Amino acid sequence: MTNPTSQLQSLTNKSIIELFSVELKPDLHYTKSAKTATYSQSGQTITITLNSHGFSTGLKLSLDFTSGNGIDGVYTIQTVATNTFTVTGTTSQSTSGAVSFNVNTTLTDATVFLFHAGNNMKDSLDIVWQSNTYTRMPCQATGFKYSGKGLLPRPTLTFSNLLGTITTIILRVNQTTPFIDLQNAKVTRRRTLAGFLDAANFPSNVNPYGTPDPSVELPKEVYFIDKKTTENRDIVEFEMVSSFDLAGVSAPKKLVTRDDFKGVGTFVNF
Repeated sequence: MTNPTSQLQSLTNKSIIELFSVELKPDLHYTKSAKTATYSQSGQTITITLNSHGFSTGLKLSLDFTSGNGIDGVYTIQTVATNTFTVTGTTSQSTSGAVSFNVNTTLTDATVFLFHAGNNMKDSLDIVWQSNTYTRMPCQATGFKYSGKGLLPRPTLTFSNLLGTITTIILRVNQTTPFIDLQNAKVTRRRTLAGFLDAANFPSNVNPYGTPDPSVELPKEVYFIDKKTTENRDIVEFEMVSSFDLAGVSAPKKLVTRDDFKGVGTFVNF
């Protein structure tokens, strides 16, 4: 088990920082309140307008921008007013449109959790990436390697449970769906280089390894929790699968019939 370190993993400018997000599934892990709103972005500041939203700073949201050029992803509320709130985008642009997202009907209960197995170099607290705070938590993931034999990897994700953090999350989601144990929660593995990390991670807000750039990261890897394999007072371990490896999911999702193409099922000799 990887333990949080006093430095960002003894960095060089090419050190890879590995971060994880766990997104709960609405109506399976929590009772959702679906929201639709409008937004406008100027520079990196995205202002979302939603009357009497009741949100507070620090709330993490998985935003789906349905029009305009907003980039879908996980965002943290930075400032709030009665009818608006702001988040920080990963790129600087000018755009506007509509956005939708889900929140827990109990607003104090999170629907997105962010983790990293290390501390920052500024005050040995949590890592900040793309203006999102990743909780320092001993965790590790293994088994991402593709075999080349047609089998999709089924990685394992292991968390320390010494403070009961993960068990607390499991107990909460089990109140919505008994014995679900985070099954089908979306896990995103994100990686970037130390040189691109937010300046807030370093003394004097200066990244000594390069120039911060929240838009630069390796391709995201998305998995879903298939089952909990271990839970005790020391660790909680989950087995993950890709979206194509989930029960009841196939590719392509739509079967092509003669209504689409008249030649389907017809053999022609040339």
